Amino acid sequence: MIRLIVDSTCDFPDEIMEKYDILMLPLHVILNGNDYRDKVEITTDEVFLAMRSGVLPKTSQVSPSDVSQIFQTCCDRGEDFIYLAFSAALSGTYQLAETVLSEFKSKYRDRNMQVIDSKSGSVAIGLIALQAAKMIEAGYGFEAITRHISYLTEHVEHVFTIADIGWLVKGGRITKLQGMLGSLLDVRPILEVKNGLLHLSKKARGSQKALNMVADTMVERIEGFPEQIIGIAHSDNLPGAEDLKNLLAEKLGTKNFIISKIGCVLGSHLGIGGLGLFFFNQKRAPYFLL
Repeated sequence: MIRLIVDSTCDFPDEIMEKYDILMLPLHVILNGNDYRDKVEITTDEVFLAMRSGVLPKTSQVSPSDVSQIFQTCCDRGEDFIYLAFSAALSGTYQLAETVLSEFKSKYRDRNMQVIDSKSGSVAIGLIALQAAKMIEAGYGFEAITRHISYLTEHVEHVFTIADIGWLVKGGRITKLQGMLGSLLDVRPILEVKNGLLHLSKKARGSQKALNMVADTMVERIEGFPEQIIGIAHSDNLPGAEDLKNLLAEKLGTKNFIISKIGCVLGSHLGIGGLGLFFFNQKRAPYFLL
């Protein structure tokens, strides 16, 4: 038996996580001086409610005890396991898990176990995890699955826009002057993830132009692989996610979408109202639809 583990930065529908019995490690959210285990002791809705009142949450990596506990659970069950971790460029979670894993490898030499840097976040992790879960279900071996996951981490795309540039100011990612000018001009940053890091790729004036720019970027890069599951994430902005879905359905003629709310950790940094698209830019067999 191979067990798949993700962490709470994986923004994927609960029904899919439950269907494939995917385990989850919580990162931490610090709100009003209190430390909560993400998606265990605090919900995304609670975090967004606090943010709407002006509170800026802080976040931190998974705890060593939680990593050890979940790895131990798998070993006690006689399960091999793969932990698909949040981008190592954005969090110390991956490196921490690697350190813990080395101890387990020396203790359980007959078990296959691996931690993989997803170089991703949000629904991108979910899309990779779904393919891995489908491979486990189909009976693929441990090495074949880990090789395929590593390939997918190199070819998953993140393209998203932020509704309120003020959150980039609060998070220290841009200056107050840049934020003020951006707000006055209704500038919507278009962000991407490259090599696990956030990058500002383009700017748009107004929400509709930003939506079109995000959609057009995806259509251009997905050209050779249109028949796939497209992930859409939103920061408490379901109507915007539905608009983006309808726009893409019209442009691509596809109906394969997964819409999910951005979780506490990433939502804390990106702010309320943002929208993101997640997809693969190349196809490699096997590939499974829902």
